[in-house]
Amino acid sequence: MKFGRLILKESSAKKPLSITPAGKYVTAKDVLAEVSLQASSLFALSEEQQIKLTLARYELEPDFKLGIIGVGLLTKTEIMEHIRSQDTFGQVAVQAEMGYCNELISSLNAAKLPGRPVIPKKPVPTYPDWKPIKKCIYLKVKTRALFCENTTDAVTTPFASYRMARVHPVFAARGFAVDVLKDVDDKRAKFIPKAKSSLTVYGSGVGHGAYTLYTGHHGDRILEVGIYDPAEVSGKAFHFLSCQTGGKLGPDTVAKGAKCYAGYTENFHLVWDSSSTPVDEFICFAEADSTFDIMMANGATAQQAYNATIASFNAQLAKPGIPGSAAATWLAYDRDHLKLFGNPATVILPFRFVKICFPLMDLEKQEALVTAGVVTEGYK
Repeated sequence: MKFGRLILKESSAKKPLSITPAGKYVTAKDVLAEVSLQASSLFALSEEQQIKLTLARYELEPDFKLGIIGVGLLTKTEIMEHIRSQDTFGQVAVQAEMGYCNELISSLNAAKLPGRPVIPKKPVPTYPDWKPIKKCIYLKVKTRALFCENTTDAVTTPFASYRMARVHPVFAARGFAVDVLKDVDDKRAKFIPKAKSSLTVYGSGVGHGAYTLYTGHHGDRILEVGIYDPAEVSGKAFHFLSCQTGGKLGPDTVAKGAKCYAGYTENFHLVWDSSSTPVDEFICFAEADSTFDIMMANGATAQQAYNATIASFNAQLAKPGIPGSAAATWLAYDRDHLKLFGNPATVILPFRFVKICFPLMDLEKQEALVTAGVVTEGYK
């Protein structure tokens, strides 16, 4: 059903968008018919009215499951129980619903819909593998994109599979060495030596998290405030699809020398597909979040990648069948809690140069060169 430039599925069109002081529900059709209904914020409603409106909207939503990274899956019935009890999640759900309804009311009369960001593919600069300069040579070496992908539960595994199919190949095509820690290898012991390497320039992945840590296989604490060596993050860019890590872990990595960190300051929520939706709702969440990684792989600055990711979330919100749905509420919530820390001008390249000057007087450097090559008794 079309309202302005937005297309709502039938169930979303029936859902109330607001409530009058007298307790009468207001739908999208009512808002378009009477401009005055767009004037006030839903946050001005009483707490009782906000809860009542939220429950009424969820009541008309087709059955679905809400995945919360680090928490698990909730059914529609369970979500409504949380809203009624007004526990921590119940309060978040009401705030998210009011925030999105305000946005939807404003967008009903939008002049145009937000479009998907254009992701440029910048050509990789070409350099010779070595260039003699006096008694020194410069060797071009690949840099590493290190991915920690949690594949151990029902919430993270679909994201990990999506990222390995849609994100990792972009880095490989750009020229990065792609190193993936998954399954039982998604652990701190495997992460440390790879993260400390001066050739690792980017870290990403999906996993559970908290304000101070990012976890891997069965809760292994991969990166935790106060525990990790600054060498694990120094000079690198990071983006983790996880709950809350943007709260304290992200800023802490920047303070320890990371170039930038993009992450979510609160729990990341996603809606699994409902049979009545004409689009794949999971893909909406996965595609929006992965925009940051893909933009960085293609040579964008961190700020450009962040802006494109926000634009991607907005484009998902405008897809046919999404406006007015539960998926839209949580897409907007996740978008609003994605933050960028550090240097917005950060760019990652798929190579670095190693300068080697002869003669090598340092015995340790000679040993390193011998290890990299093949020892022979003569020269040809």
